[in-house]
Amino acid sequence: MAEAVAQPTSMFSVFRKRNFRLMWTAEFVSVVGSSLTDLAAGILVFRLTESAFMVGLTLMVTAVPTLFVGLFAGVFVDRFDRKQIMLGSDLLRGLIVLSIPFGVAQFGLIALYVALFFAAVVRQFFDPAWESVVPEVASEPELAAANSFLSISSFGSTAVGFALAGFLAHVDIFLPFYIDAVTFGVSFVLVLAVRIQKFTAEETTSIGVVLNNLRTGVAFLWRTPILRSA
Repeated sequence: MAEAVAQPTSMFSVFRKRNFRLMWTAEFVSVVGSSLTDLAAGILVFRLTESAFMVGLTLMVTAVPTLFVGLFAGVFVDRFDRKQIMLGSDLLRGLIVLSIPFGVAQFGLIALYVALFFAAVVRQFFDPAWESVVPEVASEPELAAANSFLSISSFGSTAVGFALAGFLAHVDIFLPFYIDAVTFGVSFVLVLAVRIQKFTAEETTSIGVVLNNLRTGVAFLWRTPILRSA
């Protein structure tokens, strides 16, 4: 008797999964909004200062948290409920972005830089939580396709956001920030609807434990030449 031949999995089959559709849509909407803010912030700074240096400063304040918060955030995410981290991150970033027009009106550009910095800090917690959930919303055979579609979504939505930002900023310089705040609300609702495994702490979690794990990770990185030179 001939053996049954397994049918190859279609690369689009992952979209049949409700949780993946929700995650994919949440990412697309959220990244469109974030791209609006990224470009609108630069436009706003240049309008007010006509200084390329000050525009560059907006990029610097969003990059600094990646260097100094990223390692700690990854360890933190490993020990706390990832869905709650994502929901809290969306809520916080939405409120931070919403505060930008009011902050700039009251305190000037310093309010913009502070808001961009803290939004970037919060993102350092959201991103690893998001990435760790992907294997739970796509099966192992679908994982490569899932990651590809999420990457396409990220790059595509960034392009859409940048394209819209210039037009919206021409209408009202603060409009992109309001829309970004709304997109975080949409992402919050979509992530809330995602069903993932409930978090259960296997060990007692404390700041001391998190810091100890962070030290262990940094020590391993330092002792591994190929990683240290990357």
